[in-house]
Amino acid sequence: MVKNKVLYNLFTSHPKHAAASILGKYLVRRLPEGKIVAKIVETEAYGGKEDDACHVGRFGRTKRTEGLFSEVGHAYIYSVHIKTYCLNIVCHRPNQAGGILIRACEPVEGIELILKNLNKNKNFDITKLLNGPGKVCKALKIDKSLNGINMLDVNSELYLTEGEKIKKSEILKTPRINIDYATKSKNWLWRFVIKNSKFVSK
Repeated sequence: MVKNKVLYNLFTSHPKHAAASILGKYLVRRLPEGKIVAKIVETEAYGGKEDDACHVGRFGRTKRTEGLFSEVGHAYIYSVHIKTYCLNIVCHRPNQAGGILIRACEPVEGIELILKNLNKNKNFDITKLLNGPGKVCKALKIDKSLNGINMLDVNSELYLTEGEKIKKSEILKTPRINIDYATKSKNWLWRFVIKNSKFVSK
């Protein structure tokens, strides 16, 4: 059951409109060892058929990409390498497809647990703990077992909360990263970062 109608409505728009709006939101991971809270500082929007950087634009509607057509606010998780995953939140207009990739976060709570999950010691540079989509998933123990989970339900193992308000003047738009395979959409300004954050990806 959806617990947050405000966030739900946010994800019913096109990803390119919503991706900036979730900057500052808190990503919460509930684990047996404790809770991790991370502020979202970098996102990328991925549209549907019109976006050849998106799985749907590249491969069409398949068993793998079906999740991007599913209920908004749910997780779309895929692997890029063995045991390396990317977390997307399903976001689209009615009868369309799309998602928002969580590229980087700032640790807020549960830093000791994050260090443990990443096999880092307490002297490790905190700004580099979650500065990439694979690191976010490893640190928060996000894998395909959470694919499809409702991230708008505060009773979920992985969910979103309101977090902090980020002004439009604090947001920078750039082309997306690592999409050399794309042609028409390669230079679209669909990557969004909090300007002065030290926690964004490099």
